[in-house]
Amino acid sequence: MFSKAFVYIFSYVLLVLLSFPSLIWAEPFRDNNNGTVIDEGTGLVWQKGDSFHDLKKGLNWYDALEYVTLKNSQKFAGYDDWRLPTLNELNNLWQSSGTIKSKDDETLGLAPEFQKGGSYYIWTGEERGLDHVWYFGLGQKENYFNLKDLADLEQGAKMVRQRDAQ
Repeated sequence: MFSKAFVYIFSYVLLVLLSFPSLIWAEPFRDNNNGTVIDEGTGLVWQKGDSFHDLKKGLNWYDALEYVTLKNSQKFAGYDDWRLPTLNELNNLWQSSGTIKSKDDETLGLAPEFQKGGSYYIWTGEERGLDHVWYFGLGQKENYFNLKDLADLEQGAKMVRQRDAQ
């Protein structure tokens, strides 16, 4: 009796999963074709490129904040609630299998949906004391902090926002 019930339940679950393959084989990232990429796992919407694509230079942290403010005033991709990511969000974004190349031809831990040719180091919105802020190395999943007014490693800004409730 137990085995017959198990077979029915297993068959039903298998049928549902095969009827909706996105439940099993969902891609974690999707290009929205508007300059953004959505992380289906977290619901975060990421800027496909970063500030280097727009400005062709590295930024200090204050400049990164101004960049985000400017993009919000322009309603980038139709939204005005973009921000710098947290260190945790960048750590979760990183993929060991990434093949995207930076502006300096270094391999980045980004999914193929993201734009190549951007910054290796990305500023976060997380301050560390009064004068320092965290930034993230996309190549080797590196967590660093630096003075807010330095751009010595040509850090960039990669904006993020929460996906709208559906």
